[in-house]
Amino acid sequence: MRRSPTALILLSPLTAVALVVTGCGSAEPAAAAPTTTADCPAPPAAGFDTPDGWIGLAAERPDDVAFVVDTVDTGDTGDTADIPVEAHADRDQPLASAVKVVHLIAYARAVADGTLNPDEQVPLLDWQRWYAPGTDGGAHIAALNRLGIANDGISPFDPAATVRLDDMVSAMVRESDNGVPDYLRYRLGDDALRAAASAAGWTDFTPPTLVGTNLGALDPTVDRDHLWSLAQRFAFDADFRAGYAQNVTPPDEAAILEYYDRYGPRGSADDLARVYRAVADGSLGAGVDDVRRHLEYQSAPEPFTAMGFKGGNLPGVLTHGFEFRGDDGRTAVVVWLTHGLDAADYGAAMENLAAHQQLLIDAATDPAVAPRLACVA
Repeated sequence: MRRSPTALILLSPLTAVALVVTGCGSAEPAAAAPTTTADCPAPPAAGFDTPDGWIGLAAERPDDVAFVVDTVDTGDTGDTADIPVEAHADRDQPLASAVKVVHLIAYARAVADGTLNPDEQVPLLDWQRWYAPGTDGGAHIAALNRLGIANDGISPFDPAATVRLDDMVSAMVRESDNGVPDYLRYRLGDDALRAAASAAGWTDFTPPTLVGTNLGALDPTVDRDHLWSLAQRFAFDADFRAGYAQNVTPPDEAAILEYYDRYGPRGSADDLARVYRAVADGSLGAGVDDVRRHLEYQSAPEPFTAMGFKGGNLPGVLTHGFEFRGDDGRTAVVVWLTHGLDAADYGAAMENLAAHQQLLIDAATDPAVAPRLACVA
């Protein structure tokens, strides 16, 4: 049976989409940078189309940018050099889909203790109920296509089909599917998410709803302090789902930006960095191998042999979290959070993801980059 689409208002082009690293090679090493802020040169001009432009953006807009760069080089000698660089790392900011790394940890811990079976065959309809068409930049359908699940662009053709649970989870990371983290939250419960975050060093984690956040943006009349209840009603009440947001006027651009800044997933750059450190150095413990397997699906730049990442974006918000590991014991963690972008800047940032991601990779691989970032911290 072919299901009809729900009547949702598109958030295009301000949507939540997956982030993909398009260039994993290191840039040419920069000229030697000063090691004290007293000797810092003038920052580069702010912009979105070059790595230097993003450094300039951090200098020009300190209220909107937070980052952490943490490298540990044990190398062949066993010597450890820890060079952390931080800017506004403890400030609470929007995280967008970067928060999904916590859901991934909760899943991996549930697999480790036997609560979940990665080979479980989940009815596609149990995944589909958490999908709000038109609100995810095409992530869900892209995931169905990658997994070979025939669909009409909204729903699978075969309503009786199933999908392997571990493959669903891969869609949360690779395509940034929004339904999977809400499915995991519903199935595992908020305590499991808080425990997962705590195991990675994030002690005040507030479980978010990705679906509920996007639904709340469509209708300014809903109670936005109860977005999780909204998401669950949308998932399980067919009549409500079919008629949701049909006769409302969506907020204007300024209201949309303010909404996502306030109601989207939140945390600090330091919160996210602690999570990635626990993954990189193995201190996460139970489930770390499964977390790495899902995050580290792209090749790593030298001198590392593994690179894991999860990014996110919502209107006005762009976020990244990276962890790097080497066979010689070296690790690196890079987290960057940007918010407060107007529609034009947000569009420019999304068009130049490769430049931003290259800066973050260079920060982990080129020793000259961290001191340059320290100059704008």
